[in-house]
Amino acid sequence: RGLLVFPGGLKRLTALDWGMVTLLVVGGVSVLWAEQGREAAREFRTVILEASIFYGLLRAMLPRLASGNSQESRATWRVVDAWVLGGTLIAMVGLGQWLFGANLITADGVGRVRGFYGSPNNLALYLGRLLPLVVAFAAWGQSGFRRWAYFVASLLTAVTVFLTYSRGAWLVGVPISLVFLAALRGRRAFALALVGLVTVAVVVLLSVGPGRLTSLLDTSEGTTFFRLQLWRSSLAMIADHPILGVGLDNFLYAYRTVYVLPSAWAEFDLSHPHNFVLDFWLRLGIPGLITLIWLLVAFFRRAWLSFRSLGDHDVRLLILGLMAGMVNFVAHGLVDNAFFLVDLAFVFVLMLALAQTAGIERRDLWPDTGPA
Repeated sequence: RGLLVFPGGLKRLTALDWGMVTLLVVGGVSVLWAEQGREAAREFRTVILEASIFYGLLRAMLPRLASGNSQESRATWRVVDAWVLGGTLIAMVGLGQWLFGANLITADGVGRVRGFYGSPNNLALYLGRLLPLVVAFAAWGQSGFRRWAYFVASLLTAVTVFLTYSRGAWLVGVPISLVFLAALRGRRAFALALVGLVTVAVVVLLSVGPGRLTSLLDTSEGTTFFRLQLWRSSLAMIADHPILGVGLDNFLYAYRTVYVLPSAWAEFDLSHPHNFVLDFWLRLGIPGLITLIWLLVAFFRRAWLSFRSLGDHDVRLLILGLMAGMVNFVAHGLVDNAFFLVDLAFVFVLMLALAQTAGIERRDLWPDTGPA
């Protein structure tokens, strides 16, 4: 079946494929300059290598949705439905925790659900990538069964994200991705989305009070204070390691031993800078940051061309949901983790592969090595 199990070998590789190959190479080489080599090698294997293998398997095994062959496209829809089902079950675990008051994390007087994760923010990050997709099908889907199933999934997912009390999800990730989703559906959908978000905001303020949100305005203590101190330390770390960064999973060791500011000692056990740009730069250096930009540009270029060109309604909704999910990746990732956790890495490459599978047949972003 050709090189890297792609039919046709190198001639079939697209910009997204080359981006993933580059990420794999940069990640592997970065282990060489990491001071904590064992930790770097472990993160390379569990996050980058295994996610790359997952991407390669998806690219090799899933047929092209745009072909119009319903028998072939069924395999891809099974992957999409499995992703939705898995996310819904995770959301239900979180809802169960809230109902029974089990395994909650208490902060600012509220019990935050976390599902299978150590942090409620991690649960919100994962579900935030899925939420726009299920909302798209719930609102505009044509398939009766999938529309109702995804409607239920969207309700369960949205409520669980709310119960994480993740301010990054509430204020940045979810609203920006849903506004993006509605904007591409037209003015009426955009207006309804704004009204809906304002209504939800009022409900949130009435139910939990303004304290958890207004506390973000306090730069002298609390989350905002520590986040600003963390970013200052991260920039200092970049100034000392501008080209290659400090290596995979090495941020924690450099931060708490050298770069943590005296005013931020209360939270010196942090493993990432809570910003995806700083995170890629410090883990993989400038080559990793360029690779990330490459992947995002290739993804949105391909997805946008496909969204504008394809005629199949459900495939266009899938692409729209994937783009909105990637907007969540960017928006929420500005204030939290984005990629360097196993589940987030896998869902990221899943979105890349689905965009490739559902995309147009020929037009692709640089480098164009042949028909996609």
